[in-house]
Amino acid sequence: MTQFVKKKVEVEDAEATMVFRPGQFKREPFSLEKKNIFLLGMRASGKTTLGRALAVALGCDWVDTDALVVEAAGRSIEAIVAAEGWDGFRRLESGALASAAGLPGKVVSTGGGIVLSEANRDLMGKTGVSFYLAADAGLLVGRMMRDPNAAQRPPLTPLDVHEEVVAVMTEREPLYMSSMDHLLQANRAVEELVDDVLVALGLKEWDYRQKERVMDRY
Repeated sequence: MTQFVKKKVEVEDAEATMVFRPGQFKREPFSLEKKNIFLLGMRASGKTTLGRALAVALGCDWVDTDALVVEAAGRSIEAIVAAEGWDGFRRLESGALASAAGLPGKVVSTGGGIVLSEANRDLMGKTGVSFYLAADAGLLVGRMMRDPNAAQRPPLTPLDVHEEVVAVMTEREPLYMSSMDHLLQANRAVEELVDDVLVALGLKEWDYRQKERVMDRY
């Protein structure tokens, strides 16, 4: 993970896994009464699992934009893409995000491609705090191969699973990085990730005995 951090952010300490920037603690304290929490990342990065656990920890609502799309359309994602293409799905996805972001106070697990739209990125930036669940291709592919719902997710390219993941990550990772407020290590246990989020939001004290921590881009 250290190599990943060094690749993404210039840091003086090569062993650092959390970066502080001047003035970051002058930000307005996080409040669910004013903002939502958005979870960003590739498919299989753990956004749904973390979203549910985080909502329980915070005692708030949780929504998933993919589920909102399916509910509104009355069809599976596979059926939507087959009938309207990915462009049609993306339009429905933007509508689902707008609905989720309309009121504060919830955790929102987003679809992997939500960041492809500049309007979506702007909306999340205005209405919440975003966490990017960063994972390497090997972790994502391994989880996808064990996903019993894999058939419900149509491929994005004609490539095999691993090649597709690498190609999609290459396209989307700069968008995740520019959209996030905080970065999470997707390989960590869900309990640790919930703790990381609470620490990043200032809702829990950081145990300085732990070396690995969420990286904050501010």
